[in-house]
Amino acid sequence: MQVISAPQRWFQMFNNILMIILALACIVPLLHVVAISLSSTEGVMANKVTFFPIDLTFNSYQKALENPSFLPAMWLSVQRTVLSLILGLTVNCMAAYVLSKGGGRDGIAGYKFFVGLFVVAMLFNGGLIPTYLVVTSIGLYNSVWALVLPSLVNVFYLILIMNFFKALPKEIEESAFIDGANHWQVFFKMFLPLSLPVLATVGLFMVVNDWNEWFAGSIYMRGDHVPLSTLLKSLIAVPVVDASNVSQIAKINNRSIRAAQVLIGALPILLIYPVLQKFFTAGIVIGAVKE
Repeated sequence: MQVISAPQRWFQMFNNILMIILALACIVPLLHVVAISLSSTEGVMANKVTFFPIDLTFNSYQKALENPSFLPAMWLSVQRTVLSLILGLTVNCMAAYVLSKGGGRDGIAGYKFFVGLFVVAMLFNGGLIPTYLVVTSIGLYNSVWALVLPSLVNVFYLILIMNFFKALPKEIEESAFIDGANHWQVFFKMFLPLSLPVLATVGLFMVVNDWNEWFAGSIYMRGDHVPLSTLLKSLIAVPVVDASNVSQIAKINNRSIRAAQVLIGALPILLIYPVLQKFFTAGIVIGAVKE
């Protein structure tokens, strides 16, 4: 039986307290936003809302969904996220499989050149204006592909997957080659099924990034055809109040509407993360330490 010394117990207690504080720092603001979205106009305007709703009502959610641009923007975000996830994992996994072979007789020619090229691409990019000119000149402006293709290859994700592939036992691959398998069969039937932890981890990174990213939508898409994150940014920064909705805005506090819009936008991520959490730690750790 391992004996825990007094300094170790104090260190563990300090870590537990620190983790509780960090968890509360994440949960408390979310509870406050939920309470505001479910509170009446009077309670919100009087600043009485803390972590529990005042005069429970769902009028803010109804008003948020009545915005004619809200559901189309959410659908565009879903298309963008799904396409980026499928194509991004495919492209990055294929590149990672090739680079995981290294150079030399069993690897690829020009291995060091390609690795250096990817590292340079990770540190530097073409710049905002040249990227915009390329996107518009090839006819991608105001299409979902303008949000997907420019960020399809991510070197950070590629390196994570490559290190995971390198950590897989080489004997499994060699036995498959002895049985007559080729690289495509090894990649699809062996490497991908064994790589679910890192694929789930990278996939979670991709989903969160693409769902929350708003800047590309503001420069590559027209104002009436933008992803949800871009729409929420514009609604929260500059609320639209005119003669057609001023009476409704007076009945429903704008803070409640914005809180409801933010929660609806964050709901898909909040639902996806618990499902993939069990793969998260394994995907990050495996392949990070070399023997």
